[in-house]
Amino acid sequence: MAAFDIFCEKGYHLSVAELAGAVKIKTPSLYSHFASKDEIIELVVRDEIERYYAYLHEWMLKIEGLYCKEAMKNLYNLVIEYFSKDKRLRFWRAITFIPNQQLNSLFAQLISEKDAIFKQKMQRCFLKGQSNGEIRPDVSLGSLRLYLCMIQGVLDGMLLYPEELRYKDNADELFEAYWDGICTSRAE
Repeated sequence: MAAFDIFCEKGYHLSVAELAGAVKIKTPSLYSHFASKDEIIELVVRDEIERYYAYLHEWMLKIEGLYCKEAMKNLYNLVIEYFSKDKRLRFWRAITFIPNQQLNSLFAQLISEKDAIFKQKMQRCFLKGQSNGEIRPDVSLGSLRLYLCMIQGVLDGMLLYPEELRYKDNADELFEAYWDGICTSRAE
């Protein structure tokens, strides 16, 4: 967890000496386990990426049988909840600023692969919502991208205004406005 916390604070600009100090060992000892700072960062970032998508997968299984609105709202709130803990949002933002192109590409590919699975499941939920009459048939899949952008916007707001504890109220209002825009009148 020490590497996670330091990466949250300093991003790629953390030093191996800081990491070694945080775990109370000497820098050369850390190098006996890892070849470079990049190897440590890769391990820490991969671990967090795997943790997040395992969390998403677990919850996707739990909400599979729900009506579309309930499933989308639960998932929306779960993502917001996940990123509101343990500086996770700062951690994920720091990933995008890694100047090492090889690491940056590796993480982008890993996230893209995991996101594809998540988006596929969300698309099935959305289409199920259309087939069971919750979502209007004229609503395009672009509305699902809007849903994902809405989540991103809430997360950006949490990052920019961490002291504002009302983000949850705003998030609920946003979801309801989104749902009102895509639902059939009988699914409200």
